[in-house]
Parts: sequence; structure tokens; C-alpha cells
Amino acid sequence: MKKITNLFALLLLSAALSATFTACDDDNEPENGGENQQEEINNTNDPAANDQKAAAEFTQEELDKANTAKDATYLSDDEKLVIFYMNLARLDGVKFTNAYLSDLKGSSKTYEKSLVEDLKQSKDKKMLIPNENLCKASRAHVNDIGPKGLVQHNSSDGTGTFVRIAKYYNGGAMAENISFGYSDPLKIIRQLLIDEGNEKVGHRKNILGDAYTRVGVAIGSHSQYRNMCCQDFSDAKGD
Repeated sequence: MKKITNLFALLLLSAALSATFTACDDDNEPENGGENQQEEINNTNDPAANDQKAAAEFTQEELDKANTAKDATYLSDDEKLVIFYMNLARLDGVKFTNAYLSDLKGSSKTYEKSLVEDLKQSKDKKMLIPNENLCKASRAHVNDIGPKGLVQHNSSDGTGTFVRIAKYYNGGAMAENISFGYSDPLKIIRQLLIDEGNEKVGHRKNILGDAYTRVGVAIGSHSQYRNMCCQDFSDAKGD
């Protein structure tokens, strides 16, 4: 029973963050500033190549299109998969549901039901391309709040979310998702897409948002919830 209670707590924590910080203004005007460290992970594997569930629903051309992080040597295999899954959901939400969320079909739960409906509208969106500088922004936040066990978007010294991101990547539109409790890529994406308890489903909107074409991802440890994943989104203006 304690494990179940803790899981619900994690979902609510993640949702509460989204309502306040994840989306930037409609005019896509970010703030400036921020800092921290990036740890590079030299990894040239292609974990997406062995995903049988994806292969059963998507064509090889679609899989290749979604696999934008394949050659990003600064990302771990799991971080590459986080981007791969987000892109599959953007490419064809119905196929994504069939492959990974079939258990949600026919669900009467509000957030699960709305996710299935939202994914029906997700089709042929621009792919999220990993950006090394955005990944540095994500990694900086994981390295900052993870060891301290903090649950927040602002840096531990009070630096604002978009101030931090813009220090590494000064794009236009900006947003941030943070998942706590999971290290498995699919569980991370499932948690953020369902967005249980968040009336504005801000995490879901960020993942599927038309304003974003660049992304940074960092998965790391968290002293309170064991694992966390930070995703920073932007457009191509900072390239």
C-alpha cells in the first residue's frame, strides 16, 4: 500500500510543476541566463532499432524519421529512447497508442481517456531534434536538484527556469518537463503524457506541442525519488 501511495505522490508532484512552469507565453518570448554542468555520455548505440512494438505499428521510414537522436553521442541509450518515443507520438498518435498504450483504450479514467483522444489528433508533427546545448541545460538541472532531493523547476539558487535554459540555448518558445520516480524511458513518457491530476495537462502539451522542434533530455538520480528526467523544449531560433 505504501508503494502505491508513493507512486501517486510522484505523479502529483510532476503534475503540479507543469501547471506553473512548463509552458512559456503564447508570444514565445523567453527570459535570459542560467548555468551548471553537463556530463557527456559517449554512446553510439541505436536502442530504437530493436523496438519490436514500434516495428509492428510503424513503417521503417517512420521509425527512421523519429529516430533523430540516433547519432547524438552526448546522450545515453535511455535518453535517446525518450526522444524516440516523443517523436513517435508526434508522428502518429494512433499508432503510438496501439504500440504502447493499448491498455488505455476504453479507459473511463479522465486523464487516460483524454490522452487517447488527444493522440488521435497527433499526426505528422515536426520531429523533435536533440540539441546538445539544451541537453546541457537539462543535465545542469538534474545535477543541481537531484543530489539535493529538490522537486522544482527553478535552480537551487533561485535562478528561474527559462533564465537557466536561455544560458545554454537562447531560443524563442521554451518549456520544461520533469518526471520523478522513473528511469525507464517508456514509463517516463507514459507518466508525462497521462499527466494525472494536472488539469492543464501541460506535460502532454509540451511533448505534442507544435511550437517545439528542439529538445534536451537528461536522466539522472534523485536523492528522494531515486530517479528523475528533465526535458527542455525550444524551437530552432537558438541554433
